[in-house]
Amino acid sequence: MKHARNDGPDLAFRLGRRVVTAVADDMSTTQRVVAGVVAALVAVSPFGAWNEVEPQADPLTVGTPVEVGPFEVTIEKAATADELGHLVPAPGNHMLAVVANVTNTGDVPEIAGTLGSAVPAPENVGIVPQEPMGSLGAEPGTDPADDGATPSAAPSASAAPGDEGGSAEPELPSPSIVNIKDGADVRILNPGLTYRVALIWEQSGEFSGDVIPLRMVELEWVEEDPLGLDDGHWFANEIAFEGQIPVEAAKPAPSTEAEQQ
Repeated sequence: MKHARNDGPDLAFRLGRRVVTAVADDMSTTQRVVAGVVAALVAVSPFGAWNEVEPQADPLTVGTPVEVGPFEVTIEKAATADELGHLVPAPGNHMLAVVANVTNTGDVPEIAGTLGSAVPAPENVGIVPQEPMGSLGAEPGTDPADDGATPSAAPSASAAPGDEGGSAEPELPSPSIVNIKDGADVRILNPGLTYRVALIWEQSGEFSGDVIPLRMVELEWVEEDPLGLDDGHWFANEIAFEGQIPVEAAKPAPSTEAEQQ
C-alpha cells in the first residue's frame, strides 16, 4: 500500500529557528527556554504531521497479479452476458462478470465469501442493489410483522438522499462466484490451488459503458475479536487496489445470428 508522505523537517527547523531568533532579544530567560523547546519539537516532528494522511490505492490492471489477504488475484477481463449458467437477470438486465485467476496462497482452505468481501461491486455502473432483509417475502409497502395489513415505515432503497425516510445509498450485493471450468458455485478455495472464476453481479440494461471501476479491498487477519464474537477471521479494511477494467459486450446467441443472415 502506498500512502501520502510527510517531509520537510529541515524546512520546519529553519522556520522555527528564524522565528525564535527574531524575538529572542525581547524574551526573558524563561521565555527563551520555552521557545527553544517548541522549536525542537517542530524540528523532530514530520512536517504536516498533524494533517490527516489519505491512503492511496495501488493501480489495478488486467493481467497484473495483486495480493489481498490469503489470495493472489489476477484480473483477466470483464464481460456482460444475457445469462450465466443458473444466474438469470430480470427482463431488460444482464449479468456482469469479472473473470480472474485466484490462488489461495495460505495454508488452510478459505471460503468463497472471503474472496467476495475483497472485491466489492463496482459503483455507479448500474449494479442492481440487493433487496433489504426486512422486505424479503413481504408484499411491497407492507411490514411483515403486521401480516401485510399496515404500510411499512421502512425507508425506500430508491429514495433520494435527504428525503424524509430516504436512504442515502442502496447496499450493493456481494458477487456470486462461479468456477469457469464447470459453471458450479465456488464454495471453498483450497490452499496452493489456482481457480479461474467469475465474480458476477446483475447489472441494469441501461448501462452501456465500455469500462467499469473495479476495486479490491485489503484483508486483515483478526486473531482475537475485541468483542469476542468472531475470533480468527479476515476483516475487510481499506481499498488496496483500484483501476478501470475494459468490458466485453455480450455476444448474440447463435440462433439470433442465424436469423440475421
